[in-house]
Amino acid sequence: MLDRMDLRARRVGASPLPPARRRRAAARRLRALSAALALAIAAGPALAQPTPAGAGDAPKTGAGDAPKTGAGDAPKTGGGEAPNAGTAADAPEAGAEGAAPAEEAPVSEATRQEARLHFEKGLALLREGAWSPALAEFLLSRKLYPTRAATNNAAIALRKLQRYDEALEMFETFLRDFTMSAAERAVAQREIAELRTLVGTLDITSAEPGASIVVSGEDRGQYPPVKPIRVAAGAHVVRVFKEGFEPVETRVYVAGGQTVTVDAKLRRLTRSGRLRVVERTGKTVDVVVDNVVVGRTPWLGTLSVGDHMVALRGEGKLGTQPTAAPVRPQELTTLSLLAEDLDASLRVDPTPPGASVWINSVNVGNGVWLGRLKIGAHRVEVKADGFLPATRTVTLQRGQRQNLSVSLERDEDAEMWRKPPKITLDASASFLVAPTLGGEITSGCGAGCSSSLGLGGLGLLHGGYELGSGIGVGIEAGVLFATQQIDERPAGLTPVGFRDPLRGTANDALRLTGFLAGATFGYHVGEAYPALLRLGAGVLRGEVRDERTGRFETSAGEAFGTYPVVDFAPATYFYAAPEARLGMRLGERWEASAGLKLLLLIGLSKPAWDRTIELAASTDGIGTYAPDSLMGDFVLMVAPGASLRYQF
Repeated sequence: MLDRMDLRARRVGASPLPPARRRRAAARRLRALSAALALAIAAGPALAQPTPAGAGDAPKTGAGDAPKTGAGDAPKTGGGEAPNAGTAADAPEAGAEGAAPAEEAPVSEATRQEARLHFEKGLALLREGAWSPALAEFLLSRKLYPTRAATNNAAIALRKLQRYDEALEMFETFLRDFTMSAAERAVAQREIAELRTLVGTLDITSAEPGASIVVSGEDRGQYPPVKPIRVAAGAHVVRVFKEGFEPVETRVYVAGGQTVTVDAKLRRLTRSGRLRVVERTGKTVDVVVDNVVVGRTPWLGTLSVGDHMVALRGEGKLGTQPTAAPVRPQELTTLSLLAEDLDASLRVDPTPPGASVWINSVNVGNGVWLGRLKIGAHRVEVKADGFLPATRTVTLQRGQRQNLSVSLERDEDAEMWRKPPKITLDASASFLVAPTLGGEITSGCGAGCSSSLGLGGLGLLHGGYELGSGIGVGIEAGVLFATQQIDERPAGLTPVGFRDPLRGTANDALRLTGFLAGATFGYHVGEAYPALLRLGAGVLRGEVRDERTGRFETSAGEAFGTYPVVDFAPATYFYAAPEARLGMRLGERWEASAGLKLLLLIGLSKPAWDRTIELAASTDGIGTYAPDSLMGDFVLMVAPGASLRYQF
C-alpha cells in the first residue's frame, strides 16, 4: 500500500516525502487498517444492540438495570461503558469459542447478521422477563456466531431458570473463551463461586464401557464420562443403558457441593427381543430408544422385553414424535417411521421427580422429558404411585419451546401412604399438683388454719396398638403418691363416757399412695414433631396415711397435747385422665415428648379416720377422734411430665 501511494505521488509531480514523515504516515495507515480489521471481526450480534449499552454489556431489562443473577449484577462485558465500535473488545479470542480457527472458513456476513437478529430478539424477550424463550435465542445466536454478550446473557437466563449446572458451565465458558476487564471478570468469578454451592456431581461407577448416561432426560455422554457430570441440586433420575444389557434407572438426591455415587452395574439380558427401526424414505438419522441414542437408521438391536419409546432425531428440526414399540420375547419388531420437520419443542418437569410422563398416550420415560413435537395440541399425562394422575393439554405454536411443570396431588387413600400398624411402649414420669385432697379434714380448715397444696408424683407404663391412621388403644399401669399438710385445724377429742368432745386443734400429715391401672384411647399424628391426644380411664387402689397430733383442753380447763398417732385408711377411686403431649423423633423408633395430664379421681370408697383408735386424754381418761373423711369424693390433680416412647 505504501509503495502504491509513493508511486501515485511521483505521478502527480509530488516530491518524495522525507523518511521520517514516510514512517509516521505508514504507522497511521497501519493503525487504520488494524481498526478496520477489528471492526469487521466485531460486527456480529455483540455490537448490534439497539440500545447505547452495546454488545459488550449485559442486556438491560425493565427499568434499565442489568439482570440480577442472585449474587449481584449480571457480569458486564465492557466495564459498564458502551463499547467502542473501532475495537475488538467483543470479538472472541483467536482459537477460542466464537472465533473461527485458522483452518476453518470464516463466518459469513449473512451468518453474523442472522446471529445478530436472534441476539436482539433475546434482548427484547429479556425485557419482558421471558427467560426461557430468551435463552433459546441466545443459544441459537451463539451457535451461529458466539460472542461474549450472547454467552453472558445465556448464562444469566440459565440461572434465572434455575438450571444451575448449565449456568455454571456457561459462566465458565464466558471466562475461558473471551477477553474482558478485571472488574467484569471478578463479577463472573463470584457468580461461579456461588453457583458451585448450588451444583452437585454424579459419580457413575461399575457401568459397562460405552454405556449411555441420561440424567433427567438429558444425554450426558457415555461411560466412563470424560468430565464430571454436574447437576443442579435436587432430585434426578439417572438412566444407564447399553444394548444387550438390562438398563439401570435410579432416583438420586444431590445436595449442592456434594458428590453422589451411582452404582450402575449392568446385567446381561436373560429375556430379550429384537427391534428394527427404519426411516421410511431412507434418511440416515439417529435412533432414540427410551431417551438414549442407540444408533442410526436403519438400526437393529436387542432390547429387554416390554414396551419401549422410540423416536428419530436428525439435523435441525428433523425427527419424529415419540412412538411406542412393544418388544416380545425372541421376536423381531419392525418400526417404520417418517422423519419430518418438528417445529415446536416441549419440556415436562413432573413432581415428584420420578413420575412417568406420557405424551399422546406414549410413555416417554420417568422424570424430566425434553423433545421436539409437531405444532398443535398434545395430551400430556403424568403418573406416579401414591399420587393422583394429572392430564394437561398443551397447544404448541410454530417455533415455540414450552415448559410444562406438573405437580401431582398425593392420593391419601393409596396403600403406600398408609402407615403400618405398630406396637408401642412408653414410660412417663409426671409431677403431681392438687389444690387439695378434699375431705372433711380440709373443708373444716378455717381461720387460723393453714393447708398446703397437694404435691406428689406419677409414674406410668403404657403399651398400645396403633393403626397407621394414628388411632390407637392400649393399657396402662403405674404408681401414684401425693402429700398434703394441714395445721391448726379445729378438731375434737371425745373421752370415753363423755357426751361432748374436748375442743382443740389438730395437725394432719396426709399421704396418698396407690396403684392404678386402666385402658386408653388416643390419636397420634406427625412425623418430626409428633403430637398425642389420649384419654385414659381406670381404677386407683391405695391408702391414705394420716399422722395426727393435737392440742386440747380437759374438762377442767387444763391444756394438754396428744402424742402422734397414725391411721391407714383404704381408698378406691375411679379415674379419668385426658392428656396432650408434643414430642420429637429420636431416630426411627424412639420418641421423646413433654405433656400435660389431668387426673380426676371419683371416690368409690371414701377413706376416713378409724374412730376405734384410742389415745390418752390427760385427766379425762381415754379419748378418740371423730371419723372425719381424709379425702373428698372428687379430687383433681394436674400432672405435667415427660415420656419416652418406643415403637416396634
